[in-house]
Amino acid sequence: MKKIAITAGNILTPLGDLSSTWDGLLRGQCGLVAEEFSSVSTKYPLGLIQGLAGVGGSWQRLKSVVDRLLEDIPPLDENTRLFCATTKAAVDELIIGSANVEGQPYQLADYIKKELNLRTESITVSGACASGSLAIVQAAMQLAAGECEYALVVGVDLVAEFILAGFDSLKALSLAAAKPFDRNRDGLSLGDGGGWILLTTEDHLVESSATPLAWLEGWGISCDATHITAPCRYASGLKAALKQVLPHSGSRPGGINAHGTGTVYNDAMELLAFRDTYAEQVPVCSVKGALGHSLAAAGVIETMLSVESLRSTFLPPTVGCLEPEDGVNISGSQTLPLLNSSIICCNSGFGGINCALYFTR
Repeated sequence: MKKIAITAGNILTPLGDLSSTWDGLLRGQCGLVAEEFSSVSTKYPLGLIQGLAGVGGSWQRLKSVVDRLLEDIPPLDENTRLFCATTKAAVDELIIGSANVEGQPYQLADYIKKELNLRTESITVSGACASGSLAIVQAAMQLAAGECEYALVVGVDLVAEFILAGFDSLKALSLAAAKPFDRNRDGLSLGDGGGWILLTTEDHLVESSATPLAWLEGWGISCDATHITAPCRYASGLKAALKQVLPHSGSRPGGINAHGTGTVYNDAMELLAFRDTYAEQVPVCSVKGALGHSLAAAGVIETMLSVESLRSTFLPPTVGCLEPEDGVNISGSQTLPLLNSSIICCNSGFGGINCALYFTR
């Protein structure tokens, strides 16, 4: 398979861009603040990006995030293919009831493509909370097959009235902020998020004069199809995805940037998968206790933070994890050194979908 390189990327989170977010994670900073939304009676801790126009999941607010992301993207070859990941996009436009509904998932890629003057066909990926990671795999597969020379992956989702009400009805939200992999975890926290990543093949690096930030060496995708929202208690899906990565990673990766939502069952499922897949303990972290869960954007954001881990040779602290579960080496309040110059970034979503990405420096 052709080697796939990440050549550039940036993110936007409640803690800022990639540099600010990374620095904030290292300081143990939490971007979750109790906020009030009209769709629910409870003020949940949420990770909201400040300074955006519009409200909730409106097109005005989503466009504000997308436009800020696009400002950082360097000039692109016009034949760069766009892969856009989102779960709901500007879903609250359907609640607002405006005459011209804008910013829906099927419209978002067209807006980005027009703003960047791209000529090739764009692809929208909407696979629940694994959408961002799945979009990276889609891009890598087309690059490896020679179907495109350059790929841009954009992932974005916002805290919206519709989404907040849905997770509230599932009783999945924490009242006191997410505590990934903590013994006392009691739910997830939602957050705004967006990010973009540029990828190409090794043979196009020279002509693009780009320097690889990291290499995407392998990936795994699975679906346990156990339940519409709950993961398989035996971690069958994530184990299958991780085993697909094993031939590339050898016996173990240097670390894992996990999905780590802070819900009881998701975290238990992930920890079981990590313990059963790797004979020796592998360092694990989650960033959702600091940033919130940004749904489709999570895979893109966590990939770029994984690139930062490779550069720095350690995992960031897992904000909110004060009493880590036993049996796995979780970063907790401290950084953890990588065992080697590789990292797995994995995400899991509703419907039992799982995706694992394996990166090297």
